Amino acid sequence: MELLFLLLPFFLLGLAVAGISRISGVAMSMIIVPALLIWGATPLDVISFMLLFVLYNNFTVATQNVRLDFKSLTFFPKWKALIPVLITLALTFTWPAAGVAFFIACFILEISAVVYKGIPSAERPATSEVTTHIVLASVLAAVGALLVPFISSDIYFGLAGLAILVLTGFAWYAGEHRDAFRGTWGYIWTIFNFFLGAFGVEASYYPSGLTRTFTSKLDSMIPIITVVAGFAGIMVVFTTQEMFSIPAFVAALGAAIGVRLFGVYEFSKRGSFSYLAIAVAVLAVISLYLVSPVPFGFEQFNTLLEAPAQ
Repeated sequence: MELLFLLLPFFLLGLAVAGISRISGVAMSMIIVPALLIWGATPLDVISFMLLFVLYNNFTVATQNVRLDFKSLTFFPKWKALIPVLITLALTFTWPAAGVAFFIACFILEISAVVYKGIPSAERPATSEVTTHIVLASVLAAVGALLVPFISSDIYFGLAGLAILVLTGFAWYAGEHRDAFRGTWGYIWTIFNFFLGAFGVEASYYPSGLTRTFTSKLDSMIPIITVVAGFAGIMVVFTTQEMFSIPAFVAALGAAIGVRLFGVYEFSKRGSFSYLAIAVAVLAVISLYLVSPVPFGFEQFNTLLEAPAQ
């Protein structure tokens, strides 16, 4: 019962953030990261939480109208769907974490393929281009996650707030200058995955809303590219720190319910950025800076989970 009371605020956070995002258009991470830090999360708590939340939440949004048909899977169609299941079971008996990681990786592959095939062929980016951006995004997210233990907790909240302001400022500028960043647009958003790995901050749904005067086929795949980058970051955090965030699952569940109830924000057809989104993001950073939080961590969850085994 005590664990449920501890997890309830995270569920409500996910639900509330989904509603705020629907109204303002702000990326959920720009509210959740400051909230976690204000609640006392350590830097490792933040990225462990956010990498899993982003992976789950991006899939929820990207697959609202997608159904996974086992008969028409891309990598493991029909009876071949048993292959990842059997490998997962085999790995679970030797190394449970590896089994879970392998199954999630296969799931990501199949969902990504479904989303990719769902894009009209005339608007679909080349597979080689998507693969290039996936590799780059994954490396940058992994590097960001590796650097977190070396960032002082005293300045981490300041850098996280700065990352939010940089992303928000860039989105505003891009909305005001629709012809800017021609030729580098997709790479800029892919490079921003470093912020995901280091601070848990991402805004992968902004590019598709910030319409350009030039063709940018990659925009529709950026949320999925971010999912893969998030998975790479999760693997880094788990293998180096043995951390896995249960509160993130609960918050993601709250956000998923919120998305189903409220829907998602629809950007202006003019391609301009939401000033309300800017205001919410800036307010979240100001609140973070005014509190100037001292991290004490979420160790109470580990204590409660390990208690029955003691």
